[in-house]
Amino acid sequence: MEKICRTAGEQQEIQRRILESIQIKERGGRNRTEEKKKNNSEKQMGQTRKKNSVETGEANECSRRQRQIRNQCMVLGIAAVLMVGAGIVKEAGDRQALQSASGETIQLEKHTGNNGTSVKDEADTILMLVNKDYAVPEDYTVELHWLENGRTAVSELMYDALRDMLTDGSEEGCEFVVASGYRDAALQQELLEEDVQASMEKYGLTREEAYEREARETMPAGHSEHETGLAVDLVALDYQILDGAQEFTKENQWLRAHCHEYGFILRYPAGKEGVTGISYEPWHFRYVGKEAAEEIMESGITLEEYQKAKFPENG
Repeated sequence: MEKICRTAGEQQEIQRRILESIQIKERGGRNRTEEKKKNNSEKQMGQTRKKNSVETGEANECSRRQRQIRNQCMVLGIAAVLMVGAGIVKEAGDRQALQSASGETIQLEKHTGNNGTSVKDEADTILMLVNKDYAVPEDYTVELHWLENGRTAVSELMYDALRDMLTDGSEEGCEFVVASGYRDAALQQELLEEDVQASMEKYGLTREEAYEREARETMPAGHSEHETGLAVDLVALDYQILDGAQEFTKENQWLRAHCHEYGFILRYPAGKEGVTGISYEPWHFRYVGKEAAEEIMESGITLEEYQKAKFPENG
């Protein structure tokens, strides 16, 4: 009887040890499974990081003009689309209606130019020549009309004409995006510096070479029409890239055919690079008033040529 009891006790001990062994194996199995899952997760994370790195590299190869329009939209907040109906404007992203905002007078930074001109009245202002040789006059101020987001603005002098032009175009089935309006000197210089740096990295150019290349499209601070508030970059809603393909959009074709009726000109036309010093930009429109706009567009000349013919005494 005693031997039988000891045997039963021994059997219980053996069963306990077997159970412990099974539990240990199960824990070990779970640990190995968790470790495997962890390794797989880390592997997937590594692949994701690698993929992101590749995608980042590809993104860095985007054209300089695509980067510029994205930068502008981020800085300016959101591009505005002016649509039909009493100057109704809606944002490109969520189509939120724009309400009129009060203007605000801003004193531009002083710039040193070689023209020595001074803005005397509205007529002088809208015909002001700003390019590589002629800087924004030192005494120039601009009253801005802000769009609803409070970040994008144009000169009050041209707001009504811009509204009317884009509203009428919308009635013809066009959908416009104001990609850029007024810029201050700091933003203008920042855009140029970004373009120069990108050109140096992409083409292996020296800073001087890259600057000369990029200055064909992006003016240095103090020499950009955007600082006057009288220039806008207008693109099609379904093609928001600042490149030559803009001219094939319905919106751009309508603008080039009708902009003079509202006082605007295509500022940097094709074939006039030697006169303007700027590459062809089908998206860049400048307000000069109806009289000047009609003569410039109908004659196929530039603002530089118009100024020289009208005011030969200015050289």
